Amino acid sequence: MKRFLAVLLTLLLALGLFGCTKQEQPPQPTQQPNQQPTQQPTTAPTQEPAPTQEPAPEPAAEEWDFTVQVERSEQEYKAEDGTVIARESVERPVLTLVNASGEVFSDSVPGRGVTAQQLDVCQTFNDAAAAVGVWDIDMEEEGRTVYEMRKESGGEMPPVGREITVSEIYRNGGLLSVLEGDYAYLGGAHPDYGLRAWNYDLGTGAFFDLADLTDRPAELRETIAYEVAAQIAASEIRDGYYEDWFNKLLEKESFETCFGAEGMTVFFQEYDIAPHAVGIPMFEIPYSSISRFLNGYGEQLLDLPLEAKVIGDFHEAQSLWSWLEAGAPVDYHDSRAEGDYWYYRVDDPDVSTLADVKAMLSRYVDESFVEEQLAGDCVLREFEGVLYAAAVGRGDDLTIASVDYEAQLSGEGGKVVVTIHRQDYDDDADDWVLTGETDVREFPFLLRSGHAVFSTMDSIY
Repeated sequence: MKRFLAVLLTLLLALGLFGCTKQEQPPQPTQQPNQQPTQQPTTAPTQEPAPTQEPAPEPAAEEWDFTVQVERSEQEYKAEDGTVIARESVERPVLTLVNASGEVFSDSVPGRGVTAQQLDVCQTFNDAAAAVGVWDIDMEEEGRTVYEMRKESGGEMPPVGREITVSEIYRNGGLLSVLEGDYAYLGGAHPDYGLRAWNYDLGTGAFFDLADLTDRPAELRETIAYEVAAQIAASEIRDGYYEDWFNKLLEKESFETCFGAEGMTVFFQEYDIAPHAVGIPMFEIPYSSISRFLNGYGEQLLDLPLEAKVIGDFHEAQSLWSWLEAGAPVDYHDSRAEGDYWYYRVDDPDVSTLADVKAMLSRYVDESFVEEQLAGDCVLREFEGVLYAAAVGRGDDLTIASVDYEAQLSGEGGKVVVTIHRQDYDDDADDWVLTGETDVREFPFLLRSGHAVFSTMDSIY
């Protein structure tokens, strides 16, 4: 019995040990009991800071400026026998933007420093230029018709055609002026030829004409008319103009012009003041002749050199000084008699007293010198506080052939040098001829607010 119990206990112990092997082992500690824990330093070691990453610099905006390129297209048409019957050749001024390296901006949207306003300026100019010279005429058909007609009659004919050429391009700051010639021949007695000017403000994106540059349009037109008249009178082909060419000049309400470095060109179309044989009359008008009539916009746009402004001031001084020699505008319906003279009321809305005359002249001539002239034997008088001018006018000096003007600047002043070229009437030639004699006169001035005030003055003519 005892032996049986011993065997049973042995079996039970073995079963217990077998069951222990099937249980999950407990998690082992991360640190062995006999291992010392890692000591963290109380002070962090000194480390070099990571370098700060600077943001990449923004690319600098490119600078773009306006320029005009000339695009040309050509087309030639021939008959069956190989004869050239028609030609078309068209040049177009195209306003574009370029950078310092000469790259042309080709995108249609703003970017790389180009603004929407700049693109609009280009588009407005190019749309207008592209619309000119577009014909409804089929040039090939027109050439073939004329060719067959001439061929039947046994005559010869140059090819019909159209040729548009860009002859001049001038840019000064915001001013762009392009001159374009237009030739057309459709089989008549002679071809037709015309000129066209594109005067454009690059700042505003608008075309302008001469009237936009002045607040004194009537005086400006009259000055241009007399400048043109003087050049026609001195021309060898003056007899080729219409007999009433001078009246036509004075009746002009506007003049076609283009602008250059030294002055503007006034031109007339065929049959305007002269027949076809004269061609296209063109006249150079120096800026000094018109500078006094410019308004603020005209002065800003043309940006004339100081010399031109000074000579313009001299012209204005000369014009106003003529009041002291019976050159004042008067109303002949309002007169007064005094001694041996008749006086007529001065007709100027801004000048009605001697004090007004003094203020007007003193803008261009030294005030003390003006006072001396008004205090002397002056043709201007006041009657009951109203200004009148004596009728003691004189004629022009016909011995003056032409006059040259030069402004010499020196510090805050300078002088205008006037050279008068003399002429005399030659009975044998039945005309006025130059004598070779010249008179030189000098008019000192000081600059005040950018304009000349002369220390002395008298009339040249």
